[in-house]
Amino acid sequence: MTDRFVELHCHSNYSFLEGASHPDELVARARDLEMPALAITDRNGFYGAVKFFGAAQRAGIKPIIGTELTIDDGTTPPKDRVDYDRWGDRLLLIAEDKAGYTNLCRLVSKAQMPNPKGMARLKAEEFTGYSQRLFALVTEPKDRLPFYQEVFGKDRVFLELHDHLAPGDRGRNQALIELADRHKAPIVISNEVFYATPDRHRLHDVLTAIRHRTTLDEAQPYLHPNAEHYLKPGAELREVFRRYPASIVAQGMGHAAEIARACHFGFDLVSARFPGFPVPAGQTPFSFLYRLCQDAVREKYQPVTAEVAARLQKELDVIDKTGFAEFFLINWDLMRFAQSRGIPGQGRGSAADSIVAYLLGITRVDPIAHNLLFERFLHEEMTTTPDIDIDFSTAHREQVIQYIYEKYGPERTGMVANVVTYRQRSAIREVGKALGFKEQTLDHLAKSASAWHPESPETIAQAAGYPTTGAGQPWQLLFELATQILAFPRHLSIHVGGMLVTGEPLIDIVPVERATMPGRMVVQFNKDDVEELGLIKMDMLGLRMLSVVAEALDLIEADTGQRPDLDALDLKDPEVYRLCQEADTIGVFQIESRAQMQTLPRSRPETFNDLVVEVAIIRPGPIQGDAVHPYLRRKQGREPVMYIHPRLKPILEETLGVVLYQEQILKISMDCASFSSAEADHFRRAMSSHRSHELMAGIRERFLRGCAVNEIPQPIAEEIFTKLAAFAEFGFTKSHAAAFARTCYETAWLKLHHAPALYAGLLNAQPMGFYHPHVLVEDAKHHGVTILPVDINKSYVRCTVECGALRLGFNYVHGIGDKGLEVLEEAQLNGSVSSLEQFCRRIRLTAQSRNGLTKAQVQNLILAGAFDAMEPNRREAVWRFNEHADDWQTFPLLSQPSEAVTLPMMTHRQRVATDYRLLSLSTTDHLIHFYRPQFDQLHVIDSKTIRSSIRDGARVRVGGLVVTRQSPSTGKEFKFFTLADEFGHVDVILRPPIYQRYRQVANLEPILIMDGTLQKQDGVMSVLVNHIEAAPSLPDEDVFPTSRNYR
Repeated sequence: MTDRFVELHCHSNYSFLEGASHPDELVARARDLEMPALAITDRNGFYGAVKFFGAAQRAGIKPIIGTELTIDDGTTPPKDRVDYDRWGDRLLLIAEDKAGYTNLCRLVSKAQMPNPKGMARLKAEEFTGYSQRLFALVTEPKDRLPFYQEVFGKDRVFLELHDHLAPGDRGRNQALIELADRHKAPIVISNEVFYATPDRHRLHDVLTAIRHRTTLDEAQPYLHPNAEHYLKPGAELREVFRRYPASIVAQGMGHAAEIARACHFGFDLVSARFPGFPVPAGQTPFSFLYRLCQDAVREKYQPVTAEVAARLQKELDVIDKTGFAEFFLINWDLMRFAQSRGIPGQGRGSAADSIVAYLLGITRVDPIAHNLLFERFLHEEMTTTPDIDIDFSTAHREQVIQYIYEKYGPERTGMVANVVTYRQRSAIREVGKALGFKEQTLDHLAKSASAWHPESPETIAQAAGYPTTGAGQPWQLLFELATQILAFPRHLSIHVGGMLVTGEPLIDIVPVERATMPGRMVVQFNKDDVEELGLIKMDMLGLRMLSVVAEALDLIEADTGQRPDLDALDLKDPEVYRLCQEADTIGVFQIESRAQMQTLPRSRPETFNDLVVEVAIIRPGPIQGDAVHPYLRRKQGREPVMYIHPRLKPILEETLGVVLYQEQILKISMDCASFSSAEADHFRRAMSSHRSHELMAGIRERFLRGCAVNEIPQPIAEEIFTKLAAFAEFGFTKSHAAAFARTCYETAWLKLHHAPALYAGLLNAQPMGFYHPHVLVEDAKHHGVTILPVDINKSYVRCTVECGALRLGFNYVHGIGDKGLEVLEEAQLNGSVSSLEQFCRRIRLTAQSRNGLTKAQVQNLILAGAFDAMEPNRREAVWRFNEHADDWQTFPLLSQPSEAVTLPMMTHRQRVATDYRLLSLSTTDHLIHFYRPQFDQLHVIDSKTIRSSIRDGARVRVGGLVVTRQSPSTGKEFKFFTLADEFGHVDVILRPPIYQRYRQVANLEPILIMDGTLQKQDGVMSVLVNHIEAAPSLPDEDVFPTSRNYR
């Protein structure tokens, strides 16, 4: 079988907007063709290499890694990326082994780093020192061959022939053959693959048009003339090359097989050591870690019980054996830096299972008090770096990142990549442009498609009002191609928080390129790739709620002189739990969603552990694993709490017999089946990843055997295993839920005891959370918070607390911008102003907001009410400003008399409309207050009456401003909307047929009226809708705040 053809030149879709097949599609095709090996050689990078290796190994195919580099040909490179495709030479490089891979990483990084994004290129002299253990394939008959032979070695440079039956192919190949003969160079044959099967050539053409930002018609010079660039079997390729000498064909295919046999690189060979961490003289990293923990344990635990001491010693022993002491010290140092700068931060995820992490200040959750399992985080046989995810205040995270760059050096640090992929709307827009559709048509089609879930072409066309029957509809090809491009890589960006830190130069491990953000480097592997390879990744995520809490504490201290100590909260305030039980949780971290608010009155949390369950249970996993309803029924006493074996009771008692946490899966496997920590973790991972029949059968046999030793009857053991296997894929980490529950409790406590400060913090941190600022303001009003308007003398840049009331900041006035805010902040340093004229003399009016304010910006301030205290008639103030502003600027020392003008005051209705237009919210009445007379005529019932006076099962008509539209992946195509009025909000449920019938009006109209059946049970209320219509418009034109739409 050694004569089977091996393709060495193959582009996946990680040759961005060029390759037209996923790596696993290419692997599947190679498997079907019985290829023993396959190379992926994407353009200037390894973006899809890890995924390709995984797919190839699962398919039993030998993976080979390479890249097609752009080589500087000595001419001036184009300035536009669109014209870059055809510039320069191409050289294919393939790694033979680990040394070859390292050299490839270095060369790709050298090509990427100094050049503009998307325009990588390498100069010939840059190969020096990095050419060992590589095979080079030359595809163009140019004069560089002798140079390449000298650099890489004569027996490692091959001239590559590929023939796609296109004009010029035979002439180019003949020139290459003659070149090979002159320089005694070997030949290799490939098909320069861009897609797995011929039917993908249309998609390849569309990608080419997208890449060149043009239509297919105009992209003709860049398109391949046929569909021959697919992964071909050897026999088919031999047929193509029949017109060449047989000796050439035999040599070319034989050399391809020889190269494949010679290559033996695997990512299991790639590893990285920790960067050295400086410790005091005479100390090792472990001894220093030991001392830190011993000092901290006496502070955190008084007294240090035997349980605490044993737990700490157990964890330290495992850390010592696994060699992770430096990793803990690196994260301790990171938190120490953050604390020294007043940067809020806390660990989450499985790190919260560790008492060492708790003692080092990395996490804030006591793993002893909350019964957290260390083995979920780390065990003796673990070879990959454990996950320590740390959330930092979004406003300050960049300081932490810069600290790491400075501490460990830019050559050993880099941001993890995030590969941005096509979703349905972006696919429709970009494919449609390539096909020549009009912008207006594409906008209509894209908005008719779901923002989250792929839908059938017929569904989208119907929603857009296009005919759905008959062949040859113009949208059919568009949707066919747009469906093919879904999940295709679009471009590279930076992951929200992942950062690689290594002891050796980063470019020895992974290629690195410039990020769009100045001063940043990004590696070419994403989060999943990095975790798959076990590289040392630090996760520093930005969590806006930490910014909110920090700012709320600052505002409380500024207003009252006292700063609450959230670490001192005992987590037992019954009023906090009452707030949660009543689902009064808008603005409360993790439990403000519609689904959470529908669950809270049923689960009625009374303890911190209940709150941990609440955070964990409303997740796709537990919902799909059918854990939610059994837990709720048992919490309400409607279903007995039962355990199928007594050994399960101590493990599942905290969740009423329901398997909810991943830690419970580990505990059950260790206690019932006597699994070791490593076996239990292997069991969890096997259940939540690619399940193979053989692997599952082996785990099952081991589990049943262990249960038998522990005298658990086989039928019960089989039932336990079946339940665990069904749930393991969906399990949630208790430690992660506990870390988030802590912040959840703190924000609920702030809402209860310091509401103005919490709401101010929330408003200043937008966009975040589930709700638009206007919803937060209305909720604040319902809680008795006074909302003070923007005031030129009393407002600051951000929202503040003023004598227990919330004062809006200038940041909420539309059109001011960052530069304008700086001008206002500087103007305030000179004290209050007594008139609009004085304000205008103090600031500089400019055409653009660079070092002053524009007239439009000042006018917005006036209309938003910033001068109401001195200019109660906003219309007259605007008139006088426009009439005299230039004079006030020209003659700053003279008081120019203003010509009297009388204009009618804005009505209250007009003021509210203006507030919505310029602030996106109202400090006084809700917009629906003005619709109430029409609503009353249409028999629309307000939310207060619905909640207090209408019985379950009644037919009702509700209406309001749409504040959220949700399409959860677990919702089985049901849609969930929230309608708000002046008294509160109502949740409504749209079944799939109803949503499809009223899709246009439901998605596009800001104020809706809905008929349906009221569902009321256990303090939870919603309306099951059967009819939807738009609310009648009012004579005055309104500006509506937008809804927030979610999965």
